[in-house]
Amino acid sequence: MKTHDFFPVRFKVALPEPGAVSGLAGHMSVMTARNGRLLTCAIRHMLALLGLVVLTGGSALADGHPPIQRKADGRVTVPEGSPVDKRLTVMSVTVSRWNRGTTAPGVIVAEPARNVTVFAPAAGKVLDVAVRVGEHVDVGDEIAHILSADAAQASADELKASAALDLAGRMLRRAQAVLAAGGDAVKDVENAKAGYAQAQAEEQRAKTHLDSLSTSVSAGGVITLRSPIEGAVGSVNTTEGMNVVDLTQPLAVVTNIAEVWAVASIPERDIRNVALGQAVNLTLPAFPGQVFHSTVSGIEPIMQADTQVLMVRVILPNLDRKLHPNMYANMTVMAPQPETISVPQSALVMNNDQVTVFVEVSPHVFERRIVQVIYDDGDLCRVTSGLTPGARIVTTGAVLLNDD
Repeated sequence: MKTHDFFPVRFKVALPEPGAVSGLAGHMSVMTARNGRLLTCAIRHMLALLGLVVLTGGSALADGHPPIQRKADGRVTVPEGSPVDKRLTVMSVTVSRWNRGTTAPGVIVAEPARNVTVFAPAAGKVLDVAVRVGEHVDVGDEIAHILSADAAQASADELKASAALDLAGRMLRRAQAVLAAGGDAVKDVENAKAGYAQAQAEEQRAKTHLDSLSTSVSAGGVITLRSPIEGAVGSVNTTEGMNVVDLTQPLAVVTNIAEVWAVASIPERDIRNVALGQAVNLTLPAFPGQVFHSTVSGIEPIMQADTQVLMVRVILPNLDRKLHPNMYANMTVMAPQPETISVPQSALVMNNDQVTVFVEVSPHVFERRIVQVIYDDGDLCRVTSGLTPGARIVTTGAVLLNDD
């Protein structure tokens, strides 16, 4: 070991032997060939090792502890209570089920069956509007009243047809009574039957026409628009005195958001990971830190030609009405994953371009194991081979045991 004096404070800094520095440089060169994540870990481990050398004065014997013992079989013995021992953290390997999924941006929408637009069935003048935006309505509640000449004519036609049917019925019964009494009324009965059938058809036509305009039309031609569902009034696009000419113009919208949909666009490259019934986690900017859970309830059969995405739908209960249509959401469709062993990335040490960990085979005795890993976002990685559940590995300070 070499020591140096520095002014104005006199102290000694222990530097590693040239061979040790060369070993660290080689370690870092191997790491450079790997990805950026491992390079960062290597730099962190190298600094930890240099700090340990400084703290120990370059000699494990300085505090009375024997040095690390390396055996021919590759096992490393760390004296209990030594500086290296104090820097190590050993933990048992556990098996976990990784929650991996496909994430895509989405939006909250109202269920179409619970989002109803109210139109005027006939042209006319709006007499009054009975609701306001945001107001709760039940099925059958009045929304507006419209005075319509078309409705008045339809109502009159239905009354005339009903009266004609009643008259045709009386005439048929009279002709049948004459025939039953022995009179020569066969022709009269046949004519009465034909007249009755025509009256029935006309009455049915007039009634159907009136019903198509509204189920609530007064004799004076006043149409009562009613809410077809229970919900809240989302919009009102008319006012008292307005003349309704365009029958395609919405007068009001009633929406029930007790249950809403979340719809997301899944890119073509990820659709293989999505199927009906898969678990879904949803996060919304409006509710940071909160996760909503559901399952995939629908997948559109046709991909969007311009964007090459597939629309995926989930159903969300919304009894408290805190989810509103057009809210942004992030949808993660969880893919089924087998149980795997996961370890912290700090446990990984590079050795001759191989990823290794140190396993405690007995108290304070460690051996190197080559492992195959899959890196994921975060501090953990999945181990696909080289470790078994229950094994105890060094998760902090493993680089201090590395002699390559």
